[in-house]
Amino acid sequence: MTTNGWSRKRARPWFAALMMLGALSALSACSGDSPLDLSDTAPGGAGKEQIYPGGVFALNYSPNYIHSFRVTGPRGMNGGGSNMSPSYKDGPAEPGEVCCIGIPQPWQPNTKLEIEWELDRSPYDNNLQNGLEVMRATVTIPEYGPKTSGFWAIFLPRDRVKVMVGDGNANGHNDLNIRPADDDPFVVQGVHDDAQTKELRERYR
Repeated sequence: MTTNGWSRKRARPWFAALMMLGALSALSACSGDSPLDLSDTAPGGAGKEQIYPGGVFALNYSPNYIHSFRVTGPRGMNGGGSNMSPSYKDGPAEPGEVCCIGIPQPWQPNTKLEIEWELDRSPYDNNLQNGLEVMRATVTIPEYGPKTSGFWAIFLPRDRVKVMVGDGNANGHNDLNIRPADDDPFVVQGVHDDAQTKELRERYR
């Protein structure tokens, strides 16, 4: 399939703007160095909580084309990204950075997010409906430190996913240089969304 044909297969309106934080794409604060907001008292009586803007990134270790993904969660952790090729022989595929998402400081235990992603299991097939599916999962964010390097969604074979905040691997669960192990406690199995898959395929009739 030609590159142009592949692009046409993927073409669709971008999902809703990345909430209010998307308007901050011009800020250099996407590195997480400057606080965006000061929230109310943090859960558990931990005191005031600062919300830092951070870029959204992804790694694709799966054999599928990831058309788009989005995450929704508490305290400004809403955002997404798009357009990841299937994994390469020598490592994961990755898209460009998307700005921005809120990264609360300090990290709070048991912070959960919902992630939904559109994938194509037959990325080189000319039939627009072949292989299109929507998956979703509820993920827990591993502990991260005060110095962060963006928000990451990591897609793995067999429709598994891990979501984390990069922090220089402060606690052993956030190393971006190593593919997550099969027994990583933060890797979650995705669930097929029948209704969203049907809607997605109808879009390409």
